[in-house]
Amino acid sequence: MKRLTILLLFFLLASLFSGCGSKKPSSSENSAIAVEVVTVTMTDMNKFYNTSGKIEASAKATIAPKVTGRVAEVNVKLGDRVEKGQVLFQIEAKDAYNQLTQSRATLGMSQVSYDSAVQALKDAQANYDRYNALFESGVVSKNDLEQATTKLVNAQLSLEQCRQQINKDQATLDTAQDNYYDYSVTAPIAGLIGAVNVENGGMVSSQTDTAIIVNIDTVKVEASVPESVVNAIKPGTNVSITIASLNKSVEGTVTAVAPKADSTTMGYPVEVTIANPDGEIKPGMTVKIDLLTGALQKIIAVPVDAVIEQDGQHIVYIVEDSKAREVYVETGVSNNSQIEITKGLEEGQSLVVQGNRRLSDEQQVKMVTKQEGDSK
Repeated sequence: MKRLTILLLFFLLASLFSGCGSKKPSSSENSAIAVEVVTVTMTDMNKFYNTSGKIEASAKATIAPKVTGRVAEVNVKLGDRVEKGQVLFQIEAKDAYNQLTQSRATLGMSQVSYDSAVQALKDAQANYDRYNALFESGVVSKNDLEQATTKLVNAQLSLEQCRQQINKDQATLDTAQDNYYDYSVTAPIAGLIGAVNVENGGMVSSQTDTAIIVNIDTVKVEASVPESVVNAIKPGTNVSITIASLNKSVEGTVTAVAPKADSTTMGYPVEVTIANPDGEIKPGMTVKIDLLTGALQKIIAVPVDAVIEQDGQHIVYIVEDSKAREVYVETGVSNNSQIEITKGLEEGQSLVVQGNRRLSDEQQVKMVTKQEGDSK
């Protein structure tokens, strides 16, 4: 019994000493929430008009042959890259080739006749010169000279007829040549084959859309903007383009601003071009566009996430004496990252930018300065 009493006394003393050696945290320390803060300052902020649109190819060509015939050979397939002038497919051209050959032969014969007429004119000229000299010497009669003159005039007329015939036959040859070339259907632009609607042995005509070529080395997107901002958008301005399907943002350039509103939407079309060397951006993709419309100077602007909308009003939290204080603010313009505060904040205040959605008024906080990243 005495031994049991000693053991109980030992454990009691040990627990007392251990309790004296540790300090229980205060309830206020346990409830403090870590927040990131920034110092409110005057700054400049760009103004943007946010809109959306769909990507289009910078150039597109729908191919239809100029002649009717049966396809002899198709040289391309979907997705192929082609150069301007490259033969896409060949139409059977036997009749056109025969016509071309005949036209060449006809022109050749006309050229021979022309050469003969040139020589005949030289001979007639020489004969006339000789008779004219003899007539002046009194050796030949006036009748003989008139006959020589008639031969000279006839030779000149014959040469002119041969010249006109050559021109006519050359025009016929040019037409036959163009007609023959039309049986080789070529690419009017460089780009990628977007569609092929023809196959070997199939019949085609000028009413047949046989292929589509798109050039996406650069792409474009057309946006519509209201009259309130159209005059602030200038060609040559860089534009931020967000492509959700690719999970990326790229830079484009305003290349055109319409001088008149669209009669249907009453908005002003704005064209933006985007470099696309890898072909990753495809026509039809939906994008978001941030068009720069101006800038505000020396204003209070804070991160968008710092402002909480509550019951139709906007609040922020500032830190004073290690406590969060709820402040109602009035806002102005905003962009993707910042929002203007027109009333409610002053320079130098510590604004909560992270952790604010867990706070309530007078909440105990532990500050982390965002710029420096060290705990306070």
